[in-house]
Amino acid sequence: MQKKTPLDRQQVLEMFQQIDHEFAQSLLKNHQFSFSPFPTVEEINSILNSVERAQNSKRGMWTACQDKFLNVLVLGTCLKSKQIPIELSSYQWEQVSRMFRYHNWKACRNRWFEECHQKVGWTPSEDQALIQLQQLYPNKWCEIAIQMMRICKTTYIRQGKQCRDRWVNKLDPNIVNLPWTKEEELKLFQEITKRGKRWAEISLKVFQQKRTENTIKNRYYNLLKQEENKIKLGRVTKDEKNKILVNSIIQQLEKQVKCKFPIKNEETKEQQLQQQIQEYNLQIFNSNYIQEPSQLVCLLKRKIVKLNDL
Repeated sequence: MQKKTPLDRQQVLEMFQQIDHEFAQSLLKNHQFSFSPFPTVEEINSILNSVERAQNSKRGMWTACQDKFLNVLVLGTCLKSKQIPIELSSYQWEQVSRMFRYHNWKACRNRWFEECHQKVGWTPSEDQALIQLQQLYPNKWCEIAIQMMRICKTTYIRQGKQCRDRWVNKLDPNIVNLPWTKEEELKLFQEITKRGKRWAEISLKVFQQKRTENTIKNRYYNLLKQEENKIKLGRVTKDEKNKILVNSIIQQLEKQVKCKFPIKNEETKEQQLQQQIQEYNLQIFNSNYIQEPSQLVCLLKRKIVKLNDL
């Protein structure tokens, strides 16, 4: 656990001394700071007073005064280093987080970008950057998110979880987007009865990540919902209902798979032979009734074909 430093007023105020006013105005204009105009020394001291009074706030809860304090620290860090917020390193965010009692650097970074974080669709340039960064930093999603912000120069942040979900569910070249087969559905429900709803584990170990976690989860709940609409269940608990539905789906899928691949036995072989005879209009003669060698012929697709001499 990182060591927290006590609130140092002098250190905070020094961030706002000998600043580049033109750069400061550009920061306030182009980025999501809550200050307008530039904060005065009195305003900064007022915020610091509020933070000191609220030192014993609930663990993990962001308060209004903490949000204002975070804005002060980020603005001061940017002014001191002459960087915009998306260019700040993880080390710089860690220095910011040391001023907070309970929040680490990831929480501080994500909280500050939260105001401009919206559900923005992924752009082709972001997808391309993510593909390249995944090769450079395999599965290091937090580092990938930071690097991608710098490459794409976005005004919003992509969190590590977002990058992972985008890769796992959309960009991974191993993904299969073909329709589900009955065999795959049967395997899915059988594995869920063994492993539980561990989507990531099933995707990796059962489907070798060819079926994504989201695809697996959605397929499971879609089939479950379809089955629930067919079966009228009385007053049962949620666990009992799911068990009945899952067992019913497995039984149906097993029948469908067996019908698709029937077991071959002597009876089916004989039926296939009779079917072939009818298909080719063949007539079978018993050789015991033939007294003298003769030429045998058969009718094959309306043509007479000579057979080998006996």
